[in-house]
Amino acid sequence: MIKKSIEESIVLSIFDLSNQLKKIGDEVYQKVGLTTQQWLILLHLANNPNLPFFKREKHEKALMASELAESLNVTRANITNLLNVLLDKGLIKQYEDSDDRRKKRLSLTKKGVTLVNKTQPSRLGVINYLTEGFTKEEKQTFLHFLEQCMNKLINEDEKIKSFHKLLVSPED
Repeated sequence: MIKKSIEESIVLSIFDLSNQLKKIGDEVYQKVGLTTQQWLILLHLANNPNLPFFKREKHEKALMASELAESLNVTRANITNLLNVLLDKGLIKQYEDSDDRRKKRLSLTKKGVTLVNKTQPSRLGVINYLTEGFTKEEKQTFLHFLEQCMNKLINEDEKIKSFHKLLVSPED
């Protein structure tokens, strides 16, 4: 029925890795009262240069909610709920854009910066553990592969959607 293939094994392994990382993240960030998605928002507002979003999108100004929603691939309603929790906890603040007062920008508060800095050693420990034993070249090759896959998903969205037409209903 389903044949073994290295390509499918790669993609399914990425799914599995993603699920495991989310599980670990949920366990760790729950200790500081956050979800993994809320934590990722803090990393965005800390301008973490390792986030793929900042490699694809150059930003001179602080992020807006719509940009966070795009980066996290969530709806505007979802990002609003996530931001409201962070605002209530005093970890982020919202302010008017200096050029267009209708736009709202977001930034970390002192409390948010302190939390990011406090959890950095633990986060880096997990990252270093997961990548130990790989040479610099292997790490660069793996990152390049992931970036190529993401670029295809983002830039060739219509091509990806065309594969969905191949799906048949269970009744067929």
